[in-house]
Amino acid sequence: MTATSAWPPPTLRALGPDLWEAELHLQEGMHLRMRMTVVRRANGALWLCSPIRIDTALAGELAALGEVRDILAPNRFHRRFAAAAKERYPGAKLWAAPGLAQKKPQIPFDATLSEDADWGSELQSLFLAGAPSWSEHVFFHVPSRTLICTDLLFNIRDESHRLTRGFYRLFGMWQRFGPNRLWRWLAKDRRVLAASIERMLAWDIRRVVMAHGDPVEIDNPATLRASLAPLLARAPTTAKG
Repeated sequence: MTATSAWPPPTLRALGPDLWEAELHLQEGMHLRMRMTVVRRANGALWLCSPIRIDTALAGELAALGEVRDILAPNRFHRRFAAAAKERYPGAKLWAAPGLAQKKPQIPFDATLSEDADWGSELQSLFLAGAPSWSEHVFFHVPSRTLICTDLLFNIRDESHRLTRGFYRLFGMWQRFGPNRLWRWLAKDRRVLAASIERMLAWDIRRVVMAHGDPVEIDNPATLRASLAPLLARAPTTAKG
C-alpha cells in the first residue's frame, strides 16, 4: 500500500461534555475519512475509540485533556493504527475486538473487549452478536447521550473523488444515514444481530458518532430505528415440510 497522506491534519473537535472527535483523511487510491472518538472519563483518564494516526500536534491536544489510559480497536477492521497508538502510549491498555488478537497476533493487544469492561458509569458497552466478521462493540456515553459506533452506521454526504463515490454507492453508503450492505451479507444470524440492536436502541440516544461520515443529532428515536430497519427486519424462516 502506498504511503498515506492526511489533509487537513487531524485536530480535536468538541462534540459534547468530555467528548471529542478527530478525523483523518487518507488518500490511497480512494479518499477515506476515519474518525477517532475521545472520551474523558470522570477520573480524568482518556479513552480512545478507533485510533487514527496520532501525530505530535494531535498528541499535544490529547495531553492537554488528560492521560490516555484505554485504546480500543472496536471491530475486526479498525486496527490499522492500533499498534502505533500503543507505541505512543505504552502505559495505556490496548483492547481488541473479539477474535482480532488471534487474527492479528503482531499487534500488542492487552485485553479483549467485553460488555463487562469497567470504564465507569459514564460509558456503557454492547457487543453486536450475530455478525462475527465485524465483531463490533458499540458504546453509549451517558453524559452526552451519544452512541459511539465504528462501522455499524455511516453518514457520508460529501465526496469529490469519483472512485470513492462509486465505492460508497456500491455498498449503500452514499448520502444516507444507515448501515452498509455488508452487514446483511456478512451477518451469520440476523435474528441475534437484531436482538443486539434492540438492546442498543433502549439507550437514550441523542447523538451518533461513527468512524465514517458526519455525526448525527437524533431529535426523535424513531429516526435512528428507521435508519437501522434493514438490520431489524425479521430473518426468513425455513419452511417446515
